[in-house]
Amino acid sequence: MLVAGGTDLLVQKADEFAAAELSFLFDAGDLKGIRIENGQCILGAAVTASEIAGSPVLRKHFPGLENFFKLISSTPVRNMGTLGGNLANASPIGDLSIFFLALDAQLMLGNRSSAKREIPLKDFFKAYKELDLREGERIERLRFRLPGEKDFFNFEKVSKRAHLDIASVNTAIRFSLEDGRLFRIGLSAGGVAPVPLFLSLTAAFLEGRELTEETLVQANAVMQDEISPISDIRGSESYKRLLLRQLFYAHFWKCQPEFVNLKKVLTPITGTNFA
Repeated sequence: MLVAGGTDLLVQKADEFAAAELSFLFDAGDLKGIRIENGQCILGAAVTASEIAGSPVLRKHFPGLENFFKLISSTPVRNMGTLGGNLANASPIGDLSIFFLALDAQLMLGNRSSAKREIPLKDFFKAYKELDLREGERIERLRFRLPGEKDFFNFEKVSKRAHLDIASVNTAIRFSLEDGRLFRIGLSAGGVAPVPLFLSLTAAFLEGRELTEETLVQANAVMQDEISPISDIRGSESYKRLLLRQLFYAHFWKCQPEFVNLKKVLTPITGTNFA
C-alpha cells in the first residue's frame, strides 16, 4: 500500500494500516522537487504543502500564496501532507485539488514498468473517491502554466473555523483581463459536488465577456445549475450555494476591484434560490 504523508489515511484507516505492508513515498527522491521549464511549473508528487507555500519561485508568481496556504490545515499537517496524497485522497474539498484545478494542471502518472501517461487534473476525478488511476499506477508529477503579467489568481475558503479546519466550500480562479474582458478562465469549487469540481460551463460562459456586475450575476446562475451540493455536517445545501456565490464574487473583487461594484451583487437575499 502506497503512503505519502499519511495525514488523512492514517487517521481514517489506522487499524487497516497497522496490519498492512506499506511503501512510503514521502522521501522518494524522484517524486520531490519544484522546477520551472519553458514557462511551466513542475511539482513532484511528494512535495509538501509547506514546500509549495515556501517556494520562492511560486511566491513570485502567486503574491498571495502564503496567505492562501494559511487557510490549509495546520503547520504540522502542511509539513507532512503531500501534493500527490491530497489529490489521490480525492476529497471533494481537497484544498490542493481545488487550487490546481483552476490552473488547468496536468498529471503525470507512472507504474513500475516505466509506462507513463499524462491526463488533465480535471479528468482525474471520475466519481466520489473514484480516480482515473490504473492498476499499479501512482501520481508522479503535476505541471501547469505559470501565470503571466495579465493573469490573476485567487483562492478562497470558508470553514467553521478560520484556520485549522476543513472547508465547507473552497474555490479558486485564474483569468486574464484584456480591455475589460475575461479570457483564459479556470474556475474550480469544492464542497459542492461529489468530486473536486472544475466549473467548465461557468468558465465557458465567462470567456470573452466584459467584466461587469451583470456578467457575474448571469455567470452565477450558470454556476448554480452546474453544482450539486448536499446537506451535511459542514452546512446545508442552501448554505453552500450561498457561500460559493459570495466567494465567486469575491474572486473578482479581490483581483480587480476597480472593475466591479460588489455592493449590488452582494446584497443579502432571502430564500434558497441563489441564482
